[in-house]
Amino acid sequence: MNIYCMAGYGARKLIVGVDPGLNCGLAILTLDGEPILVESHRGWSLSKIIERIISFGETTIVSSDVSPAPSLLERLSRKLNAVLFEPAISMSIEEKHRLTKLYAERYNVKIENAHELDALAAAIKAYQHYKSKFEQVDAKLKEIGDEISPNDVKDLVARGYSISRAIKALKDKGSEKPPILGPVISTEEKMREIIENLTRRLMLERERNRILREANRELHLKIRALETEVESLRNALEKVRSEQVLQIRREREYRKLYEEIRVLRDKIAEQEAQIEAYRQALSRLQSLSGSESREGLILLKPIESFTREGLDKSFKLYNIKVGDLVYIMDPSGGGSSTAENLAKRGIKAVIINGTMSHQALEIFEKYHISVVPASELNIRWIDGLPYADPNDIKRLIKEGKTISSVSNVESLKDIVRDYLREIMRWED
Repeated sequence: MNIYCMAGYGARKLIVGVDPGLNCGLAILTLDGEPILVESHRGWSLSKIIERIISFGETTIVSSDVSPAPSLLERLSRKLNAVLFEPAISMSIEEKHRLTKLYAERYNVKIENAHELDALAAAIKAYQHYKSKFEQVDAKLKEIGDEISPNDVKDLVARGYSISRAIKALKDKGSEKPPILGPVISTEEKMREIIENLTRRLMLERERNRILREANRELHLKIRALETEVESLRNALEKVRSEQVLQIRREREYRKLYEEIRVLRDKIAEQEAQIEAYRQALSRLQSLSGSESREGLILLKPIESFTREGLDKSFKLYNIKVGDLVYIMDPSGGGSSTAENLAKRGIKAVIINGTMSHQALEIFEKYHISVVPASELNIRWIDGLPYADPNDIKRLIKEGKTISSVSNVESLKDIVRDYLREIMRWED
């Protein structure tokens, strides 16, 4: 349990985020967004939650992190006579972590578990939704110099009052509280929710597998709907007086719908093939993740040919990433751009079987990536994958038994010198 603000319980207005369940998370903020309480308890009843909340003040907003809100939050908001806030669509894990991380850093809030995180994210989301209106309340009261409690005005604004109407109601009735109205959603708020919804949907579009499965399901539903429509049209056409018109219309509609069904089935087949390809890729990656080391040896992720196509193939098959060791079985084809593409993956070292171009070696030197000749290593093939002793690789790098652009030039010079000596010997 973490209490952050003890003073002024009384008539203080609250934003309450709740994550219901066996372990109940509770987060309470002021209407200015400052933390009052973040805690969680196991086996809390509704009455216990209400008792805990009212000990800190009067609730203006009860907030959920999912849409629609759970039934417990609906009952809680009614019991507390509070506005129930729910996001346009359920908050993603990424959004909740982002909001709570920034908030915790700003207010030094300690979050103990996922239930507290969800409750706090819900409260922050509600505060951000009303923040602009609440700031307008503060500005208006400062402008008119009135001593009406800003929290009382904000409470009414959250319940659907305009700022001027809320101020007037509080002035006219003094301390008497005006009748509570349900939340009124303005056109601006509707547009904001629509924009937020579309933005979130765009993020979800990147989840490729989920989209493909959803598209597959929707296409199946559409096929069933079209088949039902075909049957409905057949029944309607039976009532047509002219047999000739009946036959023509039936065939026309049937051909049209049959073609749509055929096209949709083709699309389904394509989607299912794509899903299967992703499943196979995922299976390969999962299998590879368990094969990073064998018998004290480390995996050398293989690249068959040092070309753009060869790199792309290995990137997909073996998920080459930061810190990996790669084994180029044919290094002859690549130049500086190919080497740069591989170096930017953050690999630790390159083992090559053969000769590599001077330009490629310069790139690896630029990125401080060691190039080790395969002839200096004892490479073992296990289940079709190359492995080597990591200590041997470290030793070769430490002893300088690596290939560099300078050594390549010196080798070329030696070849030229040998050739010139051979010519001079024959001339003598």
